[in-house]
Amino acid sequence: MLKRFIISIFLLTVIFALKTNAQDFDMTVTLNTDVLSAEAKDRVKDMKQQLEDYFNKNKFYDNSLFNENNKSGAEAYKLKAQIQITFSGTNGFDQYDAKLLIISQRIIDKSDKKTNPKYTVLFKYIDDRISFAYTRAIQFIKNDVRFDSFLSLFDYYAYLMLGFDQDSFFPKDHPKNRSVYFQKAIDICNKPIPPDNRNGWTETGGGSKPSRLVLVQELMNTRFDDYRNAFYEYHWMGLDSLGLTRNAYAYIINALDKMGKLKKKELKAYNVDLFFETKAQEIADVFLNYGDRGIYDRLMQIDPAHQRIYEEAKKKAR
Repeated sequence: MLKRFIISIFLLTVIFALKTNAQDFDMTVTLNTDVLSAEAKDRVKDMKQQLEDYFNKNKFYDNSLFNENNKSGAEAYKLKAQIQITFSGTNGFDQYDAKLLIISQRIIDKSDKKTNPKYTVLFKYIDDRISFAYTRAIQFIKNDVRFDSFLSLFDYYAYLMLGFDQDSFFPKDHPKNRSVYFQKAIDICNKPIPPDNRNGWTETGGGSKPSRLVLVQELMNTRFDDYRNAFYEYHWMGLDSLGLTRNAYAYIINALDKMGKLKKKELKAYNVDLFFETKAQEIADVFLNYGDRGIYDRLMQIDPAHQRIYEEAKKKAR
């Protein structure tokens, strides 16, 4: 017990050091403009650089959530992220329809950050209900008060990514967490949104995916506290501790069990589904050297939707 406590304190100290000067994002944006006319392609040619600058030069993190007394000189922590915008059409001179692929990932703490960093994906999501107004003259000024069909969309996903990042380091009710970023995402959804922009925000448009509001509301619902604390256990007590203690495997298994039980209990558990869709291959790889192939039978019971991935890993496991 004492050894585990010391390891936890050590890991927290490292993370606090990394996060003190948090400058938020190392963002890469790609555009797929194949369906756009030559004229429309020209109108959006600056969007990639504008969005990368918006993410990489603006401040989204709240430094009060981290240790302000770090003197280690560690490099500023940045959340590695990618956004791919695939245009599906235009509706007027400055109106666009598109699909977004959003991915955020952070370094696994035990990995060699300088010579061989290993990353874990925290959030991977496809939003295919995107409609926004954009001109190259748009003012890329961060504004958490006013709704903008373009910038509010990316603010929403910025806060969602930061919220998952925060949950991967701290339990839900930890003083250094407080669900600040998920609440900011909800606040964006609750802004006065024009009726022609509500699809995807507060309305689903008849699709199978939840609205942006419902997706983040689920995270703030106390019925899903087990999910958020399991998310923390999987990453901080599990992935970040592999190689330091054998107990890391137990934390990962316990976290996955919690998510599996929640999935069975709740009629809808969008974020649990999203977790396993994002993590199934990583989970399978984690246990390749576990020493007991029977763990894959347990994984198939917890997450039957990805049975094939676990079956293939079981064949390779030692």
